[in-house]
Amino acid sequence: MKTLKLFIAALIAIAFVQSASATQKIGLYLTAEDFLNHKLSYESDGSNGTKVQLHGVFGSYKVVVIQNGKKQFFSKAEIFGYRKDNQDYRYFNNSAYRIIDTQGFYIYGYCKLVPAGKGPKDVEFFYFSAKPSDEIKPLTLDNLQASFAKDTRFLYAIEGFFRTDNELTSYDTNLKEYKLKYLYAQTLR
Repeated sequence: MKTLKLFIAALIAIAFVQSASATQKIGLYLTAEDFLNHKLSYESDGSNGTKVQLHGVFGSYKVVVIQNGKKQFFSKAEIFGYRKDNQDYRYFNNSAYRIIDTQGFYIYGYCKLVPAGKGPKDVEFFYFSAKPSDEIKPLTLDNLQASFAKDTRFLYAIEGFFRTDNELTSYDTNLKEYKLKYLYAQTLR
């Protein structure tokens, strides 16, 4: 009886996962220009006969597109990123970074497992790039100073407002934007 209950529970779990994955909309941005123009090169929503597989076995460095029964392989290093369930991601060094903000410069999030109390905990770390195709760097005061060395108004604003790297991710709920992005926009005026 116990085995039957486990078997039924496993079948229900498999059916749930399959139905959830069938409704996910996934599309690929082959280039940064495609991303800027909101042009998905391949799109899979479970109804058009195209299937996009983002994650292979053991963290593959490839993305697979199955279209009309034919497989195409793309190296993650060769494509810009993807869109999944209305959220955009960018590949950099074969890892997918969640695109959080694109106004002025780009802010990304990347989750990592870190040791915590009773076991590992998923923590989001923040990164940035000056342009969509630039190198993604950790969001730190030093990296911002190096990337925006010619933008002295912005650097002075950062210096006057932020004391630590952790403060760079402060979010203003009234303005509905990151304080760092607000400062950047104000220094462009």
